[in-house]
Amino acid sequence: MLLTGASPALFRDAGLRAGDYAEVRVERARTVDLVWRGDGLESSVTSRDEGCCARVIGRSGSAFASSTAVDAAPVLRRAARDAVELGCAAGRLAAHRPYRDDHPGETGETGETGETGEIGELAETVGLAEKAELLGAYHAAALAAHPGVTGALVYYRESVADVELFTSEGTGVSYRRRDLTLQITVYADGGAARTAGSVSAGSGGDFSVVRGLAPDVEAAVATAVDLRAAPVVAPGEYDVVCDGPLAGIWAHETIGHLAEADHHLGDAPLQRSLAPGRRLGPSMLTITDHPGRPGARGFVPVDDEGTAGSPVELLREGVVTRPRLHDRSTAAAFREEPTGNARALNFRHPPLPRLRTIAIAPGAASEEEMIGGVARGLLARGVLGGQTDRAGFTFLPAECREIRDGEVRGRVRGVVLSGDVLGAFAAIDAIGREQWRGDTSASCGKQGQNALPVSSWGPALRLRGIRVTSG
Repeated sequence: MLLTGASPALFRDAGLRAGDYAEVRVERARTVDLVWRGDGLESSVTSRDEGCCARVIGRSGSAFASSTAVDAAPVLRRAARDAVELGCAAGRLAAHRPYRDDHPGETGETGETGETGEIGELAETVGLAEKAELLGAYHAAALAAHPGVTGALVYYRESVADVELFTSEGTGVSYRRRDLTLQITVYADGGAARTAGSVSAGSGGDFSVVRGLAPDVEAAVATAVDLRAAPVVAPGEYDVVCDGPLAGIWAHETIGHLAEADHHLGDAPLQRSLAPGRRLGPSMLTITDHPGRPGARGFVPVDDEGTAGSPVELLREGVVTRPRLHDRSTAAAFREEPTGNARALNFRHPPLPRLRTIAIAPGAASEEEMIGGVARGLLARGVLGGQTDRAGFTFLPAECREIRDGEVRGRVRGVVLSGDVLGAFAAIDAIGREQWRGDTSASCGKQGQNALPVSSWGPALRLRGIRVTSG
């Protein structure tokens, strides 16, 4: 670690008061962005970013400061001074279980160890020219696939960040975080409205996930072209069968965000809504947020306060078990244990309670059984967008087909799924037996920290009586 040798003097000379807690983070990141639009490659940007931040939490107050310089001493002194001068509310931290580099376990959803942590093909080992050739071929293939295609957008991003954290308590840890996303969107002329098909992929730095996507590009072309003649969905209530990717995002946007503990501060109705022991859904429904697995976007074995990641079972058999995902500050406020969910987008931001990998446990139904039990409904696959205000949710599936009397029929377009966050859990009446564990390009935003890598895993779900509008 860069800070190990100087850390005692660093904190001693910072002007901290007795009982103050302080931490510094140093980060160095490299990012590659490639964009194809129009007739070919639009931009290729390789950038480097580095800096450090400091946070002081104590009896006299709390403050956070950051700088694009990596000299932590002046940044820490500024944070210590601001904590006193700005009169911020005093803070306190719960005791935590620091991450130890020699015990890199608890990477699975139930805390199991034994995963190697190896990534199939590190993105930074693949040359820029090879990346451009592969991704450019996807763009060219999409444009040439059908006369009805009017455009295609390919957006690729990879990043590698080296992070070093040291605290006044003596915790010291260094880690490398990788992220990779690819979004391919194919457009067709749909008359009054342009239609689109998409491919979405992501990983924790494994470039192999973007290889072999030619069939997926062909499927995206077919979706965009076929949607031109597809009818606009009729508004109303539908039974909806969601595939694994959409189900995972649904869990993230509903119970996941509700469980972030800073939302619970001062919100008694929310605390009652997620009171331990309250039944929200059917007995088949179990949802956990956990540190994830190596190579996935939501792999967080150690958070940005140095806390070792641990699984948090939010719902077990439909009943609220542990309703809050904590950083050390919120854990202190609720007199609970930190869970390893303190995450910061980069050194410019303080850590906040954020999701990591949220997973819906598999059930017993096949997708065919779920579809067969629907008289009037929709088969929804993938997600173009989703959001929640913690009371209601809205999702735009990537593709929807009509279900009539247990049979899947043609595509419909303009589908917007919405509903009440808490009420939607009770609408689930079937869960698929196979849990989807891939990653997409979808990321998470909160308080200006966008886009944070997360993973959302889930089996197919069937929800009864979901509100559908056209958009």
